[in-house]
Amino acid sequence: MIKLNRSKDNKWIMQKNISSSNLLEAFVSGMQNQNNIIDSDYLVNYLRSTHTYHGRSEEGNSNTMGVRLSQACFYMFGFKKDHTFYPSPMTELYLNQTADKEKISLVNLFSMQFPSPYSETPSNFNIYIGRFLLKLLSDNRIDRKLYIDEMVYFLPFIERITPEIYNELIESILEFRGMSYEQKKDLFTSVQDYDDVFANCMHEINYYFLRIFSGFGCLEIVSDSFHNNGKLFSFRHGNGNTFRTDAYASMQRISGYVQINPNLMSTVKELLNEYSPFDKPITQADSLSKEDWIRDLYEFEPLKYISIVIPSHNNKADVVDIIKDMVYQSKYGSRDGKSFEESLKPVFELFRENRNVEIISGSGDTDLLCVMENDDESLYKINVDAKTSHHQTSSINPIRITNHIRLNNSRYCIIVSPKFSRGVRTDIQGFQIVTIEAETLANYCLKECLNSKDGLADYNDLNLHITDNLGTDITKAVNYIIDEKYGI
Repeated sequence: MIKLNRSKDNKWIMQKNISSSNLLEAFVSGMQNQNNIIDSDYLVNYLRSTHTYHGRSEEGNSNTMGVRLSQACFYMFGFKKDHTFYPSPMTELYLNQTADKEKISLVNLFSMQFPSPYSETPSNFNIYIGRFLLKLLSDNRIDRKLYIDEMVYFLPFIERITPEIYNELIESILEFRGMSYEQKKDLFTSVQDYDDVFANCMHEINYYFLRIFSGFGCLEIVSDSFHNNGKLFSFRHGNGNTFRTDAYASMQRISGYVQINPNLMSTVKELLNEYSPFDKPITQADSLSKEDWIRDLYEFEPLKYISIVIPSHNNKADVVDIIKDMVYQSKYGSRDGKSFEESLKPVFELFRENRNVEIISGSGDTDLLCVMENDDESLYKINVDAKTSHHQTSSINPIRITNHIRLNNSRYCIIVSPKFSRGVRTDIQGFQIVTIEAETLANYCLKECLNSKDGLADYNDLNLHITDNLGTDITKAVNYIIDEKYGI
């Protein structure tokens, strides 16, 4: 039998507040109605008006909304930043009704890992929990299923997974499965503070995790009246008279097992063939900042899985790599800025109206010269300058940039940087120049390409907005355009 460190302080920690997939859906939809701005009081009123939240008081509880938002983030619906909720690609697909709920939730599950920004699971846990669970549920040696008591006894204490650990676990599950109810109970009760340990595990896994994913149709919970001779395991939760059991559903008196929705089995195998559960998960230490880590977890990595689960998105993989590289180079590229310039070229080539993008560079000219096409097929040129900085671009020489515009007979210059100081806004007033933050440009191109039939981005709307707002920073305005077109 595999040896595991079983304790309340050494286990997976899963967020628990919403156990209903319908309520979780309504909660995320409520974010759509408030344009991603996190406003707990508004959300309480919205959910009350749609009869999906009742609460324990007439006024509702805005603190509860904060907890539920964190749970939505834990289950990969999106992430929080600066009082704003940023939906994951799965959430966008779901709310735009462009893919089946079952397939979308499969990506949510496959994306889950420890460490997680929204879980206090100890740092010694490094495991793709979604991939790991799906690997178990597709293993013929255990009949492609896991009983609830097996999940609770083994899974929350797996800190990492290798082929050797995995095979030892399979053997242990089979050994456990061959035991009587009394023998299993002896194993449970042999753990120090077993009630406290397993009541928490049972509550998080059986009452929340499994019911959420079965509600979305990704997993199925099947009753089995013969399992353990119809007996349930029951653990006292806290000091009161609340007990957590392995019943397959609320108010039921028998247990059951979990399996993958049969309609998704072939897709699960494709995912696991491409992305192994034995891989080391992405940690904050692997990234250059927490912000980069979260962006990878919630935006870039899931898009790879989506391309397998939803084949129509398969041709978007190159777009993701192009945009991801540009964001990286804007922050951490070479000191001379050359790597950032080079990464911007393929980004501007993503625009449908692009006819040519050339890297010019040099002290006496623009960094990039782009030839774009109007609706009437006439051509015009724009300059693009890449500004790298350790913290933020603090000043701009508008006279020098204007000379570059005249030199190339361009309409205007777009300056792209990871960040701009307030003083830059004054520098460019009255000039044929606009500034935009690299992440906003990346987000605009990503949303455009992922939502278009040809996989390209539209420049016409951007050009119209730039022409009407020369001499300004267009970052906020472009974010608004993104929210209007694609925001939840």
